[in-house]
Amino acid sequence: MNKFFASLGFVVLFCLWGMPAQAQQTITVLDVELTAMSGVFEVTKDVNVRSGPDTTFKRVAGLKEGTRVRAIGKHAKGGWIAVSKDGETLGFVFAKMLVPVVDGALDEQFMGSFTSSNKDIGVACGYRFRFERKVKVEGASFDTADYEVRFRCASAKGGATFYAHMFLTESPVIARKGVHLIGLDVRSIGDGFEEYLTTRYFYHPKTGKVTFNGHSLPRFATPPKSQAFETTSIKDALVQTLEASVASWTPKAWETLFTKSE
Repeated sequence: MNKFFASLGFVVLFCLWGMPAQAQQTITVLDVELTAMSGVFEVTKDVNVRSGPDTTFKRVAGLKEGTRVRAIGKHAKGGWIAVSKDGETLGFVFAKMLVPVVDGALDEQFMGSFTSSNKDIGVACGYRFRFERKVKVEGASFDTADYEVRFRCASAKGGATFYAHMFLTESPVIARKGVHLIGLDVRSIGDGFEEYLTTRYFYHPKTGKVTFNGHSLPRFATPPKSQAFETTSIKDALVQTLEASVASWTPKAWETLFTKSE
């Protein structure tokens, strides 16, 4: 379990957040008028699917915890959502039993570079970024998308090659606001075991906004000059978060990295 989740007292608030297909667009599903919405949702516990938006309607199916479905529309009263799976309309599920998810898988690895604007540091890096796997978060009902980042850096003090771990929570950490978490863990900065540098950002996929949340070891990183920025995709959010995190590292952090690489 990532140490951030334990230190934060991480609790997912199972409140509904959705992405309307169009503002107030209405559709009819199974003879029920709904407000259209879209997005992928995950079932938090085994749940019944009903033929209408109330428990008085017939049970037509059941969904197991962890099943992902696609939203079609939301009922105006009672907090029910019409869902589909594999293109087939299933029926209605109580909204509190669903949390929205994003797919953090990336098809291809990519390369990038970073040059420190701090002349006292004088570091230039190239990096390789690749998706590794999805991991179930202990004590939560969703996965993180995990990524490996390999850095090759150079400065007047020499060169350093090291690895970092990034993650994106596929479900929101603040569900009612649709806010997900992106984190960068660098075990080479710190003691490498219980103490290492983690940088955290909140990510809002609906708006593309990313906001700085904090560092685990302030002596190795300073708050970024820009506390928030706009992104156009999950990949763009990951890249900008990565480079903003690296830009916040202090000379002490870089000294630690280059010393460990000697």
